[in-house]
Amino acid sequence: MKDDLPADRSGPALDVGCGFGFALRALRASGFSDVRGVEISEQQAEIARRGGFEVAVVSDTAAWLREHQGEFGLILLLDVLEHVPVPGQIDLVRAIRKALRPGGRLIVTVPNANSPLAARWRYIDFTHCGSFTEHSLFFVLCNGGFGKITMDNSKGLGAFPRRWWKLEQRGAVRKWLVRFAWLQVFKAELQESENLDDLCFELNLKAVALNDAA
Repeated sequence: MKDDLPADRSGPALDVGCGFGFALRALRASGFSDVRGVEISEQQAEIARRGGFEVAVVSDTAAWLREHQGEFGLILLLDVLEHVPVPGQIDLVRAIRKALRPGGRLIVTVPNANSPLAARWRYIDFTHCGSFTEHSLFFVLCNGGFGKITMDNSKGLGAFPRRWWKLEQRGAVRKWLVRFAWLQVFKAELQESENLDDLCFELNLKAVALNDAA
């Protein structure tokens, strides 16, 4: 995530669904001086506060965000959107965009429905309401008002591991072979109706969206 952070780290940064504050600590270590969180769990928020962070506990995150329009330069939404019921996902993203300053950015991660372990990742948590492909995540962000959206495909199939004969490379080779076979399934079933070679097979999808509103 470091490469996705803005160069200007003077503006307030917000972690939506900050939990115990792990991302808040990472942001502070990356040079952000004003780091805040919003959370629905009082117990988790209290632990995050022990790190010296300002964390608001709310029952309606979208409503809270609408009360802070244009306030933040960076907002994180990490492994949170999948916990929001589908009818409320676009509304939450709209509220996030309005809470961003012009030129501010949203970094979002969600379970990847393209992953070989997509079904397990989707259902391992009872509170998950769904998972996403690059298309459905783009749809939610676009309809949430974002115009500049970058989907991260940097962790696609990739090159075959170098020094594949070494013992410590066995795991990497095994993962590459599984993903190569999985890619062939996609190509066979979809009849190559789209460019699939850069398809991300990681457990999570990541996107960066910029608030280009004037």
